[in-house]
Amino acid sequence: MSQRLFVCLYLLLLSSSLAAQTRDYDGVPLPEGLLSKATHEGDFVGAWSGLRGHRLKHILVVENIQPDGSASAIYAYGDMISWGLNRDWQRYPARIEGDSLVVTGNGFAATYLKLPSGVLMANYQAGRAFSQAVLHPLDLGVDRPKWTAAVFEKVKTELSEQNQPVAFEVVIFKPNSEGPFPLAIVNHGSTGDGKNPSVAKLTFVDSAIAQYLIDRGYLVAFPQRRGRGKSDGLYDEGFSQNRSTGYSCATETSLEGAERAIVDLDHVIDAMTKRPDVQSGPVLLSGVSRGGILSMAYAGRNPNRVAGVINLVGGWMSDNCPNGEEINDSLFSQAASFPGKTLSLYGENDPFYSTKHTEDRFATFKSNGGQGAYVVFDVPGGNGHALSAAYALWAPVVDVYLDELSQH
Repeated sequence: MSQRLFVCLYLLLLSSSLAAQTRDYDGVPLPEGLLSKATHEGDFVGAWSGLRGHRLKHILVVENIQPDGSASAIYAYGDMISWGLNRDWQRYPARIEGDSLVVTGNGFAATYLKLPSGVLMANYQAGRAFSQAVLHPLDLGVDRPKWTAAVFEKVKTELSEQNQPVAFEVVIFKPNSEGPFPLAIVNHGSTGDGKNPSVAKLTFVDSAIAQYLIDRGYLVAFPQRRGRGKSDGLYDEGFSQNRSTGYSCATETSLEGAERAIVDLDHVIDAMTKRPDVQSGPVLLSGVSRGGILSMAYAGRNPNRVAGVINLVGGWMSDNCPNGEEINDSLFSQAASFPGKTLSLYGENDPFYSTKHTEDRFATFKSNGGQGAYVVFDVPGGNGHALSAAYALWAPVVDVYLDELSQH
C-alpha cells in the first residue's frame, strides 16, 4: 500500500470516528455522552441554545463547576459561510463571576448573564467586535433546540404604494403568560452608508432589547419598514439621486426620508394595536440609531399614541455629514413636543455620532421643551454604536425609567 493511500484511508477512518463521537443538533455538533437533560440544579449547570448575532446557531454546555467557580464549557456552533465558520465545537475554560459566566475562547470572550426567566443573556467580544444572543434552556434529549422565541409575520396595513397594498414584515416576541399585553415597538436603523442594497434585505432583530422587554411584560414588535427585510415596497429613506452613492446629506432629501419612515411607523402602530393580544392605549417606542431618533420624532408628532420613548444611539445622519447637525436638530425639535419623559442612551466612541454631537442635539431637544434624560456609557469593545448589545450597562437605567412610567 502506498504511503499516500495509507494517509487517505487513515484520514477517512479518523473523520468517521469523529463523526461517530458527535451528535447533530439541528446543524450544531456536540460530543456524545453529555447529560441527556439539562439539570439546572446549579446557577449554570446544563445546556442552552440560541442565535448569536441573530443568525449563528450556538449551543453552550456548562460542565464541571468547581467550588472556586472555575468550570469548563462546550462552545458549539453551526455553519455561517458569511462569517467564515464551519460547524464545530470546542471545550474552553470558564469561570463564574457573580451572576455571570465568562468563557474565554480563541481570540474572544463570551459573558453569559442568567436572568430570572432562566434564559442567558450573552455578549461576545473579539477586539472591537461586539455581538449578542439570548440562549434558552436546552434538553439535550430533544433533537431540535429552541433557537429563538421570535415569530416572523407579514402584517397588512392601509398603506399603498403605486396602487399596491404594502404589508410589513414584523418580528414579534410575546411573554409566556396570558395577554393582552402592552405593546413595545423597536425601530431599526439605516444600512450603514446605504451603498449596499443587499443589507436592506436583512431582517433586524435585537435579542437583548426583546428579552428585556418581554421580561417586563411587553409584547415586542420589530417592524421592517418599506423595502427592508421582507416588507413590501421600496426602501427609500433619503437616498442620493444616484442610489449607488448611498444616503444623501442634502437636508431636504434626508428629511423626506425621515417623513417616509414616520408614515410607515404610523401604519404599523395602526395595525398592531388592532391585535387581540395587544392592550389598548399608548405604546412604548424604542429604536436603535435611525430607529431611535425616529421614535423620538414620532412621539413629538403623535403624543397621544406614545407612552414613552427609549432612544438608543439615535440620529438620522452621521455627524460626518456636512448637514448632520441641521438634519438631526430638525427631528429632535419635532420630538420636543412630546410632553412625557424620554430616555436617550448613547455610547462613547460612536463612529456615527460623537459625544459632542449627541450632547448638542439633546441640548436642542431640551431648549425646545423636551423632557427626559441623556446618559452616555463606555461600551465594551470601544464601539459606542453597539450599545444595545451591552445589556448589563443599560438595563438598570431603563428599569428606573420604566418604573417611573408605570407610576403615571
